[in-house]
Amino acid sequence: MNTDCYICSGKIKKINDFSFKCKDCDYYFSNLKPGVGQDVSGLKFLRKKNFRKIIDVFLKFNKKPKILEIGSGDGYFLEECINYKLSIIGSEASQKSVKKLRSKFNNQIIKLRLPENIKKKYNNLFDVIIFNDVFEHLTKLNEVIKCISRVLAKDGVVVINLPSSDGINFKLSKLLMSIGISEIYNRLWQKDFSSPHLSYFNKNNLTNFLLKHNFKMVSDGYLDTVDFNNKERFDSLFKNYLFKFLLKIFLIIFFYIQRILPKDNIFLIFKKN
Repeated sequence: MNTDCYICSGKIKKINDFSFKCKDCDYYFSNLKPGVGQDVSGLKFLRKKNFRKIIDVFLKFNKKPKILEIGSGDGYFLEECINYKLSIIGSEASQKSVKKLRSKFNNQIIKLRLPENIKKKYNNLFDVIIFNDVFEHLTKLNEVIKCISRVLAKDGVVVINLPSSDGINFKLSKLLMSIGISEIYNRLWQKDFSSPHLSYFNKNNLTNFLLKHNFKMVSDGYLDTVDFNNKERFDSLFKNYLFKFLLKIFLIIFFYIQRILPKDNIFLIFKKN
């Protein structure tokens, strides 16, 4: 492990057997093995709602953008862009995921495992390149930014949405871990999942990282982490109807409280300087 921070060259502190933190910029990273995964079940309603929020923001920069999505998962963002009648190319790293997406979206899907030369797969420039809950799963982030820069249009934007280390869930998980309860912290990193998190950014250190590559932040916002209309996810958690009912009540309350708490999921939009 390097003794200097990937983002700011600050000193590194070990958190546990798989995660580390920069003492200066609060960048977190792990030594977990990267992999390929899909969207979490039961989140379709919430994710599509959040995607519409992001789309409405980046359309302020270009009304008819050509879009590349890095890591399309189950295709929820693709569906929303199609509903908006936007031009979009999706991508996935595994052939299995590509085949699944192509069965629904045909030639709008390319196989892409960053960092690699995107022009070999799609020799066009894009007005929007977006990472939807993908950036935190990637290795070699300096090379990743260089790759997308080569296919980004002159006035194009890069959109990154990801979980924040400044969020209430991450902060609570660290507090619980300090008293011996590590399950939530491990779950936030998706430890032992097929595609664990390799990094945890916040708004400041992600902005500083992109600044190193001559990108400036031009917009930002937050995304909801729960929604009381998300019945599909509730039903998958418990079979007991009383538990389902109590959980729904709790999440309805949390839905409103989350608006004043530190945000767990954020999105930032960057443009070349």
